[in-house]
Amino acid sequence: MNYWNTPIIIVALLVSAGCGRRATEPELPVRPVITAEVKEPPAGRARAFAGVTRGEVETPISFRVGGEIAELPVQSGDEVEEGQLIARLDTHDLDLNVRRSEAQLALAEAQQRQALAEYDRVRALFEADNVSRSEFDRARSARDAAEAQLDAAREAMNQARRQLDHGTRYAPRDGTIIAVPANRYQFVSPGQPVAVLRADHTIILEVNVAETLVNELSIGQPATVALEAFPGQSFEAAISEIGAGLSGLAAVPVRVRLLDPPASIRSGQAGEAEIMFTEEMAGVLVPLAAVTGAPEQQRFVWVVNDDGTAVEQRAVETGRLWDEQIEVRDGLTPGERIVVRGANRLSDGQSIRVVE
Repeated sequence: MNYWNTPIIIVALLVSAGCGRRATEPELPVRPVITAEVKEPPAGRARAFAGVTRGEVETPISFRVGGEIAELPVQSGDEVEEGQLIARLDTHDLDLNVRRSEAQLALAEAQQRQALAEYDRVRALFEADNVSRSEFDRARSARDAAEAQLDAAREAMNQARRQLDHGTRYAPRDGTIIAVPANRYQFVSPGQPVAVLRADHTIILEVNVAETLVNELSIGQPATVALEAFPGQSFEAAISEIGAGLSGLAAVPVRVRLLDPPASIRSGQAGEAEIMFTEEMAGVLVPLAAVTGAPEQQRFVWVVNDDGTAVEQRAVETGRLWDEQIEVRDGLTPGERIVVRGANRLSDGQSIRVVE
């Protein structure tokens, strides 16, 4: 046996064995994926802003005088008519003031009549040269003082009656009581609200919008409002007022008026206003999960071939993030189909099976 030929034989066997292994290596598996069609770039972008509802015309009802609440017959949610009793104070002290001022007025009237009669008597004597000039002047001064005291007594009585009237509050117009921040037997100060009246059914949602976005808003711009108290429903709305910036915050208060709100909507309900912004897109928007690769490196998407059986890896240039989507500025065109679920397990040219 020629041992010099042995290494050659061994090498040949190894090569032959290696070729056999490559020939029997399994092909890449068919991967199930979820795909989506690349859409045309949107003309605008909807943004949602949280807020709270309230009536556009809300009137706090309070007393001009202080005192203890004796009657408070309304509750939040009550429909009231113009002139209906809202609240009444304990008016015992106010009644006493009225009676006291009426008595003082009666006394002032009597004093004024007496001073006037004395003046007429002294004047007649003065004209007949039976009294001096100084006596006539004293009588006239007494008459003027009595008339001034009478005027003051009348004003004091009118003031006491007005205060008595101020101890009772009636609905200034038809509306709905939306809050009652006081209780019966509670002492309230002048101007302290005891009820809040929504004078009509106009409802607004007050939201705060970032200063960087507010210049894109305009009065009358359409919006859609969704309220937590009305799940599954949405209400057409429009921007009715754009305020000034909030102190210390980079935000601006914006009022969104509901165009046809149901009467069951109440103030203080949480909700969101969705407003459409016109924004320029440098490319298309795709789901964030469709893009692979580190953010600071080259990024890729998997493009499905025409017959939907395999994928091709394609480099793309990405831009801004939009919620759960990312802007692709270069590398994709509308109408192409890409993998949006299962992209991390693919290889270039791998066969796929599209699932719903």
